[in-house]
Amino acid sequence: MKVRRVLCGALCGVALVASGCVSLDEHRRLQAANMSLRGQNQNLEADLFDARSLNDSLRTQADALQSQLDAKSTLVMNLQRENDQLSETARAVQATLEEMAGKYQPGDIAIVGPKLPQELDSALKSFASAHGDAVAYDPVTGTVKWKGDLLFALGSDVVVESAMAALSDFVQVLNSPAASGFEVLVVGHTDTIPIKHDATRAKHPTNWHLSAHRAISVGNALAKSGYDWSRICVAGCGEQRPVASNETDQGRSLNRRVEIYLLPRGSIVAAGTQATDQTGS
Repeated sequence: MKVRRVLCGALCGVALVASGCVSLDEHRRLQAANMSLRGQNQNLEADLFDARSLNDSLRTQADALQSQLDAKSTLVMNLQRENDQLSETARAVQATLEEMAGKYQPGDIAIVGPKLPQELDSALKSFASAHGDAVAYDPVTGTVKWKGDLLFALGSDVVVESAMAALSDFVQVLNSPAASGFEVLVVGHTDTIPIKHDATRAKHPTNWHLSAHRAISVGNALAKSGYDWSRICVAGCGEQRPVASNETDQGRSLNRRVEIYLLPRGSIVAAGTQATDQTGS
């Protein structure tokens, strides 16, 4: 019985020793694992700190960008408001211009003399009727208007031969007794197409020159047909006095014209000189 007790005690001791060795290894393993976990935790904390710093930086940038966006949105709204105001102003100005355009057109120059004598008025009406394809007569202003395309080739100031007969007939009216108290003002007009060809531009640098040169050529033609040089005055208005739109061929054709005004003799005088009415009226 005593031996059995000793043996049991020995076995229990061995078991306790064995049990103690296993616990120590496990303890060391757990200690190492704990240290590893602490290291990982420190790394995670560092990563979390960096992430929070990056997040704060991005938030700051986002706030700055939002502020810029808000400022630009405000600017766009202000610009849109100004644009709407300018558009409204432009519409108002356009309406005013259209209203003014409806009331006034530049057209022919305003030279209105006394009413022509009945005999001269009748003679001019007959002349215009005989040459209706090339001439129009306005009895209110005493104006005979010649279609420029029938007087000249494009870009030229040389009167075409086919127009000389009508000019000669017109001179017969001017030399009649009914027109003895009158003289003429020849005014040239053009469209808005600029002079393009070098050779033409060398003679007529601008449409203004061309209109004046054409008026001179018509004045020369009247003189060659027997009208007194001293009773001829010429002027050029260029493209400044359109009677139709220059946006169409028909309108430009109407604007290329020569107008001849019948005025009382002595009404066209040098600057500073008083005009004298020699018609007796």
